[in-house]
Amino acid sequence: MPTSPATTHESFDPTTDQEWEQLRALGHRMLDELLDAQRALPHTPAWRPLPADKLPVFSEEGPRAGMGADAVYDRFRSHVLPYGNGNWHPRFFGWVQGNGTPLAMLADMIASGMNPHLAGFNQAPALVEQQVIGWLAEWMGIPGASGLFVTGGTMANVHGLAAARYAGALKAEHDVRSLGVQAWPGETRQAPLVFYGSSETHGWAYKAAEWLGLGRRAFRQVPVHDDFTVRIDALEACIAADRAAGLQPFAIVGTAGTVNTGAIDDLQTLADIAARESLWFHVDGAFGALLALAPSLRDRLRGMERADSLGFDLHKWGSMPFECACVLVRDPALHEAAFRQQAAYLGAMSRGVSAGGQRFNDRGLDLTRGFKALKVWMQLQADGVDKFGRIIEQNVRQVQRLVAHIDSHDELERLAPAPLNVVCFRYCPAGATLSDAALDALNTEILQRLQERGIATPSSTIIHGRFALRVAHVNHRTTLQDIDEFAEAVVEVGRETHAAAM
Repeated sequence: MPTSPATTHESFDPTTDQEWEQLRALGHRMLDELLDAQRALPHTPAWRPLPADKLPVFSEEGPRAGMGADAVYDRFRSHVLPYGNGNWHPRFFGWVQGNGTPLAMLADMIASGMNPHLAGFNQAPALVEQQVIGWLAEWMGIPGASGLFVTGGTMANVHGLAAARYAGALKAEHDVRSLGVQAWPGETRQAPLVFYGSSETHGWAYKAAEWLGLGRRAFRQVPVHDDFTVRIDALEACIAADRAAGLQPFAIVGTAGTVNTGAIDDLQTLADIAARESLWFHVDGAFGALLALAPSLRDRLRGMERADSLGFDLHKWGSMPFECACVLVRDPALHEAAFRQQAAYLGAMSRGVSAGGQRFNDRGLDLTRGFKALKVWMQLQADGVDKFGRIIEQNVRQVQRLVAHIDSHDELERLAPAPLNVVCFRYCPAGATLSDAALDALNTEILQRLQERGIATPSSTIIHGRFALRVAHVNHRTTLQDIDEFAEAVVEVGRETHAAAM
């Protein structure tokens, strides 16, 4: 009788006690060195470019055989760790990117180690996510709302708008999930769905219009006031004109903290209009919604508690590591109706792993989801939500300090209001008469020198056609000294750059 060839079992786990101890030692080394790196951040450059001599590693062919865990970690330490975009640094002020925390880093590690699948089911991780969503819904003023952890603000807002599209189509007695937004031959054409937001709305709105099959033209951009908040008169006129033209408005988007300037729309009046017009009210609170955690600032959000859906990021002003965002929907039944998908292999049981009421796969696009909620759950329980609020208030005070530097200096010019944590400004040489084009070029060079020298990492934007240095501040590591030194550095580098161009 023929015998089977000898087989050797393979696994990614260590196979001997010695290998387990070696991996344990490597893990301790990784942890120690990451904590050391975070502790040393105030004494390191804000950003380092990747040296040319390290680039060849990233052009190597895929390995057929491995080099071992210790060797690849050494490669990470030498080629990757020092050369991120610097968003964990105390003088990182760019793009509203959060910094992470040491405890949340550890929480992500243990979440990966446990590796639960968060479609739902009968398991403690699902209860963690549901509990955190309940806390957040309460603090955001929408107690009892359904919710879901997602990757970022774009996905949070797209999920909110998808629920709005479903609700809007229902009002027209149209099953948009089954029939879509296209009329097939012989069918009655449905009125085109349209939704509204200011011209300062983040680009997610166009992506959402495309992904939901509505087309970019379905997003109706409304003009803004000089303070970059939406013009209510223009919104009302646009809705009326669209109805008269045979379009079907279904949602209004209010922004709590625009990406360019931090402006907050008049959410209370937007909620009134949505109620009067029978429209869904969605709030994009990517970073600004977390003002609700700060007692001295939460009044800026009046009206947000009336939202039908709300999207916001915990990896921005919540300081969590990427990725960590949340969408809340006021009506849990409608939320699930907009996304629920039945499948035999996901059928609920009365007992066992498939039992339990937390079915997150029925609340959004993803079936496979990681354990994003654990880091929020642990950080909140370790420090309390009041500390989150105090850090948000601290950031706003720090930006007010920067605004004071700018407004009192004859070589710095503010280009937009700074109501919260975003300030847009530029350097203007004293005594010089330069065109806007020349100032744009000068400030572009200043920005690049600040970044390349590791002094600080602001970003940039365009305000009324003019290039602006942009500080978008959600950094829990920043001190007032960092703010003062940054303001001084802008002037110093500005003078140097202008002199070199003369």
